[in-house]
Amino acid sequence: MERKLRFPILGISHETNTFSRVPATYEKFEEAHLLRGQEMIDEYADSEYTIAGYLEMADELGFEAVPLMYAQTGPIGTITKDAYDRLSTEMLGMLRDQGPWDGVLICNHGAAVSEEFPDMDAEFTRAVREIVGPDVPVGVTLDMHANISKETVANTDVCVVWRTCPHLDTRQRGRKCAELIYRTVKGEIKPVQYIEMPPMLVNIVKQFTGQEPMKSLVDDCFEANEREGILDTSISEGYPYADVVEMGMSWIAISDGDADSAEATAKWMAARAWEKRADLNRPVASIEEALAQARERYVGPKPEGVENFLPDDGTALAEAEPSEHSHLGPIVLMDVGDNIGGGSSADSTHIMKVAMEMGVEGYLQTLYDPEAVQACVAAGVGAEISLDVGGKTDDMHGEPILVTGTVVNIDEGKYEETRPTHGGFRFYDDGQRVRFNTVDGMTILLTSRRSGNTAREQMYSMGINPEEYRIVVAKGVSSPRPAYQPIAAEIIIVNSPGVTSADLDTFTFKNRRVPLYPFEEPDYRP
Repeated sequence: MERKLRFPILGISHETNTFSRVPATYEKFEEAHLLRGQEMIDEYADSEYTIAGYLEMADELGFEAVPLMYAQTGPIGTITKDAYDRLSTEMLGMLRDQGPWDGVLICNHGAAVSEEFPDMDAEFTRAVREIVGPDVPVGVTLDMHANISKETVANTDVCVVWRTCPHLDTRQRGRKCAELIYRTVKGEIKPVQYIEMPPMLVNIVKQFTGQEPMKSLVDDCFEANEREGILDTSISEGYPYADVVEMGMSWIAISDGDADSAEATAKWMAARAWEKRADLNRPVASIEEALAQARERYVGPKPEGVENFLPDDGTALAEAEPSEHSHLGPIVLMDVGDNIGGGSSADSTHIMKVAMEMGVEGYLQTLYDPEAVQACVAAGVGAEISLDVGGKTDDMHGEPILVTGTVVNIDEGKYEETRPTHGGFRFYDDGQRVRFNTVDGMTILLTSRRSGNTAREQMYSMGINPEEYRIVVAKGVSSPRPAYQPIAAEIIIVNSPGVTSADLDTFTFKNRRVPLYPFEEPDYRP
């Protein structure tokens, strides 16, 4: 009987905001996702995440997927040396001790920075390659916000990047990576990779792949993948809040044994994007402008059962035709400066402060504030109290705001989302949380953990129907879209202050490439 091929699954997934003051310690990974063996299957097998794609292809193609260890935490600051040493030592030890392997499947983010390794993903893939040797095919699937280096590509045989933002194709791209590694092991293909890294970035507010200018660049990626001999193509938007040399956009083409074809294909995609560099960096509305527009444009609540937006099978974001009720429903404001998916604090009060000054009612948002949660728990459901909320992590996201209102509901914070979500995740945990209704017409969901707004079930599970509000603040840029575009009359991106502000001139970069558009005007000729 022929021996079954064995592929380990492992990875350290982190989007590192080097400007954040919250370090990514080992304990932060333990609090979020630090999974071993069967725990990885239990968490992800029925999800839409990359690891689900790996496991799915193992069943379909007949190889043995061996989940070793996976570490992930939400975007925060730099990974401490202690955290990386402990995670990598255990994980790579498993890889070394449980072999031999026929292929390797890595699940990293691609924008990780540790105290010791500014390009942590390159170091991790280098270490994997050193253990398994030059002849074992290594594949990695990366987030679309990866800052990908030539070293990471050189250390792997197949580097596949998600193609949608918000990320709805994570499982599908995991499947593609696993398929290519399997075919390589079987001798059916000989992947050759090329990465093109033009000196440019795309501002976070222009990264939605369902609209221009990004939509046509993703279309180019699909078109290039149809070229003869091309096995896969990737476009990475990059992650602008990491002060590293490789920060910026990149394109990868993988050919079947033809290095010239891979290079030409990657350069063609990059050249098409270079022509759109100005559009990729245009500004958006201020807080005052956004709130004024929202108040002016709101018509009424969304009728039950009517949705404006339906994601398709995950290969792209469909721009559905507006329904007859598409003018109804809340106006959703994307809080760019407190983009939790980008490493922000989750407790920004900048938009809330202006909304209160303008007398806005029917307003809903979340705030990370364990101190306020405990005060509400102590007071009990039904109590009317006054307390300071938000603005407690640092001095970048506003000051605490005094609010008076009623403690409506208290919950332990775990919920499950079966609707489409950014990243394909299913299980969530806000920590102990409180629904707080203020006397001036606002609802605040106070959480004990830094939590994004990527699942509507976050609200429904607390008895909150966001469809009934005039203005909903979603902390993010693209990641809340799968959750909130189905009920929104309109989405307005707000250029708010914070550690993920769209105003990149407010950050002091010391290590980025120079020249780099839009900071400078490079002379780029692919």
